[in-house]
Amino acid sequence: MDQTYTEDGDGVPSSFMREVSLIAYEPGCIEVIHEKQCVTLAELLAGASYGDQWIPKLDGTRLADSAICVFAPNQVNRPMDSSLEYIGAFEYVVK
Repeated sequence: MDQTYTEDGDGVPSSFMREVSLIAYEPGCIEVIHEKQCVTLAELLAGASYGDQWIPKLDGTRLADSAICVFAPNQVNRPMDSSLEYIGAFEYVVK
């Protein structure tokens, strides 16, 4: 998920970053969530940043055991190219 670094300090994108063409990498603005078993999306994402603004827009009854939430300033240029199912992009307001 996270990029690694060469001995010279150059960033090496992860497989996920290459799949979706992630740019403007800010690791503090990516959240990876995993459960041991499938739960509803609403339950899985309950603790995600700004979830109160965008989780209600999802089909909360869908089941999943993992999620990757990518927030600005990160940009995902090809989300449909991921080996994961792409659920969508949502606007949020920092309060």
